[in-house]
Amino acid sequence: MKLHYQIHGSGTPLVILHGLFGTLENWGSQIKALSEHFQVVAVDLRNHGRSPHAERTDYEVMAEDVISLLDDLGLDCVNLMGHSMGGKVAMQLALNHPERLKKLIVVDISPVIYPHHHQDVLKGLFSIDLEQIKSRTQADQQLSTYIEEPGVRAFLLKNLYKDDNKQFQWRMNLATLSQEYN
Repeated sequence: MKLHYQIHGSGTPLVILHGLFGTLENWGSQIKALSEHFQVVAVDLRNHGRSPHAERTDYEVMAEDVISLLDDLGLDCVNLMGHSMGGKVAMQLALNHPERLKKLIVVDISPVIYPHHHQDVLKGLFSIDLEQIKSRTQADQQLSTYIEEPGVRAFLLKNLYKDDNKQFQWRMNLATLSQEYN
């Protein structure tokens, strides 16, 4: 799978992986600061952002997607940073391909199984009637029934975009992320 990515800066490569429901765009200000010292490769993981959608989404396959990207970019050994779900992908990559890493930075996650805690998020996202909404404000109103925090709703709604027919769609593959959540 050919992942969507952006490269900023120069120097030692630092690959950055986002968390669940996120995109490389979530790292905006950090990328700007880090690119003063590193060649930052910010990645949209499968079923997120502008990367392709696929039925399978697990840490093993996502780690191999990142390895394929490194190969395509000619990067033999990198620093790798992952946040939350991206941290788990980074840990899986480190287990499978330790020779490809100089340093591993894991943000806000541990190598343990966590209890399910995104049920309300998933219910809320599925509740948004994409065919009927005319604005992000309407989507936010529908989502607020399930998620109280405005910041969390704003983060999730960054995944909304209008297709060529001016119809709202999700950038993320919501159906697969829900199905493969375990």
